[in-house]
Amino acid sequence: MTDSQVAVAVQAVDERRAQAVSVLEQLLRAMDVPATLETRDLPDGSISIAVTPGVDLAGIAPGRRSPLGDALQYLVNKLVNKPGQERRWIAVGLGGHPELRGPKPARAPVAPAALMSNGAAAVPPVMHATSSRPAAVARASEVDERTLVTDEDPAFDPAARALAERCASSGRVYAVVALGAVERGRLLKAADAVPGLSARAEGEGRLRRLVLTPDKLVPMPRQRLPVVDLPDED
Repeated sequence: MTDSQVAVAVQAVDERRAQAVSVLEQLLRAMDVPATLETRDLPDGSISIAVTPGVDLAGIAPGRRSPLGDALQYLVNKLVNKPGQERRWIAVGLGGHPELRGPKPARAPVAPAALMSNGAAAVPPVMHATSSRPAAVARASEVDERTLVTDEDPAFDPAARALAERCASSGRVYAVVALGAVERGRLLKAADAVPGLSARAEGEGRLRRLVLTPDKLVPMPRQRLPVVDLPDED
């Protein structure tokens, strides 16, 4: 690098430093925080500014990161490093110069054997094992709940058959939620004994429900409110 190029680079650094100090002074003035600023150049070409407040600020440790320091640093870099210019990082510390940033950890190279024919990284088999659902959960929606019914319930079974008959006669779809697996099995068994409809269970976990669908759907009448399907008991 020639002497003229070095002079131009030094002048650019001086101008960027002056801009950073001016912007930071304006921000502190708007916050009504009197402070003194000290600047120094870092070996990596960035600029460090130490802000010594003239008033006590809660939660501020000299030279340590803080929400206020991070906010000032973000604003200064946004306002000084304009698009199209060479970016020069400006580090701002409250009560002292901020700690130097350590080098970024290098990414581990991808082994050639882990690359597919198109150059994309292949997913290790262990990722497939951890991302897939357990076999018990995957088979939860495939269990035939009709097989869970072992005996009759004199209170539930007549109500389940009455609901199935109402679905077939009214031509409307019914969805029943908040049932256990055994209760869904009882309702499925009752619906199978009633002609004119089909019954199925869908969903998983707490969202699993039983749907009764009539063979002949009857549309709701227009411009009328839905009526209560089941008669009121005296």
